[in-house]
Formats: sequence, structure tokens, C-alpha cells
Amino acid sequence: MKIVKHLFLAAPALLALALLAAHLASKNEQSDEAEREAPIHKAFAIAVNDGVTTLTVDNAAQVRSGIQVKVLTATQAAAGPAVYGTVIDVQPLLDLSSRYAAGGAELRAAQAELGRRDAERRRIQALYDDGRNASRKALDAAGADAEAARARAAAARIAVDASAAALRQQFGPALASWAMAPSSPEMRALAARREVLVHVVSMAADGAAPRSLALSGDAQHPVDARLVSASPRTDPGIQGQAWFYRTGAPLAVGTRVTGRFAAPAQAALRIPADAVVWYGGQPWAYVRTDGTTFERRRIAPDLPVDGGFIVSGGFAPGEAVVVQGAQLLLSEESRALLRDD
Repeated sequence: MKIVKHLFLAAPALLALALLAAHLASKNEQSDEAEREAPIHKAFAIAVNDGVTTLTVDNAAQVRSGIQVKVLTATQAAAGPAVYGTVIDVQPLLDLSSRYAAGGAELRAAQAELGRRDAERRRIQALYDDGRNASRKALDAAGADAEAARARAAAARIAVDASAAALRQQFGPALASWAMAPSSPEMRALAARREVLVHVVSMAADGAAPRSLALSGDAQHPVDARLVSASPRTDPGIQGQAWFYRTGAPLAVGTRVTGRFAAPAQAALRIPADAVVWYGGQPWAYVRTDGTTFERRRIAPDLPVDGGFIVSGGFAPGEAVVVQGAQLLLSEESRALLRDD
């Protein structure tokens, strides 16, 4: 009974100690959890000076975020006029080629019929002239048949000429000559998609286009394209001289490509694809200017290569661009700007 009495008297103290221990354990656990789940943006600071956005990120936050950089090294890039191209659908060319071929067949049939009708008219004319061995009615009928055949042949000739004119107007003389000879190797390659046709435009090029051209697009290796001819039409969105090129690369219709006409190469830098972030419809990259400061810079999108870009300005050899964590920096920057608003 004495033991029970002592336990009864000590119960409040034991209960208080248990509650205190539970409170301390809970507080420590909450502190650890808060530290684990603390928003990373608390370690970020943003500043905008003269239109240049910089982020300050302490070293610990960089480690936690997995931010990594890559030093830029100099490379060479063509310095000639930029060209912008689109892989075009060759179905209209194939349709006009088929129309031309069908018109040619119709013309040949009409000319053969005209030959027969005209021969028949001459035969009856000879009989009529030789002592009226054929009636005037038969001679008139033969003449009418010959004139009808001549009219059909003339209409067929007009249709063929119209198809040829449409080919030249839309695709130029070189492609028109291929289309008017559908069994040509060049036309068969286009029809079978062993080659594709690229329409390129330059706003600054003056004179003849190069016989070959390296073209590249987003997430693409450069492909070699061969000149076909000048184009009789330009791109509505890019006014300038235009040409047709062909390439054996399996590019989808509508693919946008860029390149440069030959000119002395100039020093350039390659911004890797992992460093590129898109903001406001423009490509950007973060440059680490010192141990904890990152500066967002716009990339001139003139020459995309393998998802990245070749640039000749805005960056310098030896500078380090963020190749892992760039999207995180952009997200934190956007979040900071929203808080400021």
C-alpha cells in the first residue's frame, strides 16, 4: 500500500516530466523538419541594375540545389550573312508534275487523233477531186472532224503550257525541269523522300548562293544541303533573296533551320543546350560572375546547334555558364519578382 501511495503522490511530477520530454522532442523534430523543408528561395537574393538581372546564391544553397557550371571556350563560326530556311512540302510540286504528265498524255493522244482525222480528210479530198469518187457531204464531214481534232489538240497544248508555267512560277526553272521529267533521278528522290527540299531566305546576301550550305535547327546536328536554284518567291515573314536547297537528311516538313553563307570565320562561343532557359520567348543563360553571383544574359538565337547556340557576342571565353540548375535559378528569380510585386 505504501508503494501505491508513493506512486500516486509522484504521478503529477512524472506526468509533467513526460509532457516536457514530449514537447522538447516534438520541438526538435519540427525544427529539423522545418530546416529540411525550408524553401530554397530564402537563400536567394535578386537585384536588377541597368536592366541586368543578377541572383546571389550562397555556397550552401548551390550545393543543396546541385548547381553546376561549365567554362566557355572559343570556337570558330561562319561570319557570312545568316539564312533562315523551312523544309517545304513537295506535294504541290508532285501534283503539278502529275498534271503536266497527264496533260502531256492528253496532248499526245489529241495529236494522234488529229493526224488520223487529217489523213482521212486528205484521202476523201483526193477521192472528191478524182472524178467525184467521194461525195461533198463526206468531204465536209471529214473536214469538220479534222477541225474538231485540231481544236482538242490546241486545248491540250494550252493545258500543258499552263502546267509548265505554273511549275516555273512556283518553283523556278530547275525544279520545273525535274517535274516535267518525273522519271529523273532528282524527282524520284524527292517523291520517295530520300531527299527533302529546303526553302532558304537571306535578308543580307548579295549575289550568288554557295553550292553547299550547312543548316541546323534546334536539337539538330548540322546537315549538308546542296543548291538547286534561286526561288521565284520569298518567305512572307522574311523579306530577302531566296533559294531552294536539297538535303538527304530526314527532316520533317515545316522544320525551321538556319545557317550562314560562306565568309571568313570569326571567333565565337558555343552555349550548350543544358545552359539555355527560355523566358519571354527568348533564350537566356546564367553566367556565374563570382562565387555566389549569377547574371542572366540573353542569347542571340541566330545560329542554333544541337539545342544550344553559337554566339559571337554577349559572352566571353573563360566565363562559366550554369549547365545544371539554370531552370531553378529562373524559377527563383520569377518567384522573387512576384513577391516584390
